[in-house]
Amino acid sequence: MAKLSRGTPITYGSIDKNSNNPTGVIAIEILDDSVLVSGSPTVRFRGEMYASEVKLSYDADTNQATDSFGEVISHCTYNQRKTLNLTGVILSNNLSASIPAGLSSTIAKANEMFAAPFSAGMRLNVNFTEWYEVNSESTPPISENNQSTQSEGFGNYTITSAEKTRSSGNYAEWTISAIEYLSVDHGGDDTTAD
Repeated sequence: MAKLSRGTPITYGSIDKNSNNPTGVIAIEILDDSVLVSGSPTVRFRGEMYASEVKLSYDADTNQATDSFGEVISHCTYNQRKTLNLTGVILSNNLSASIPAGLSSTIAKANEMFAAPFSAGMRLNVNFTEWYEVNSESTPPISENNQSTQSEGFGNYTITSAEKTRSSGNYAEWTISAIEYLSVDHGGDDTTAD
């Protein structure tokens, strides 16, 4: 969301509730490419999350060449990648396209959504239209509270780690880390990392 502070707008919070997504919910979809059904990957989860934190970082490996005096005379950067970290509360998702399936807004459905089985190595699609670097390149999923269908994103993530947390007196949360290796072109007019 954005706020106006003494005449100057600033970005604030994890979701811009004044634009494409007034509910503050991101839709996510987890695909298992190891199990194909009619040539398509199996959807392990299609639902929504109140994202308390969305963090995107860019990383790369580097190597340096030095001369006989120890001075760096050349370096190279390789394995460019971006890492997405999502933390948030999973919702019941009362939508017919929901997986696990079911049209209900109950605690039982919310528990079923939280317990959906998935693992590292599966693909992650994210519907976060305010942030093109995070929003999925392929058509992002929709959910009960996020019907935005904008598909101009640059995201193409694979899950590297996932954590589900339930603790006494707190919300049950998911924390997902996902990575995308980039083919970066540093010359010419196209400088996007897609």
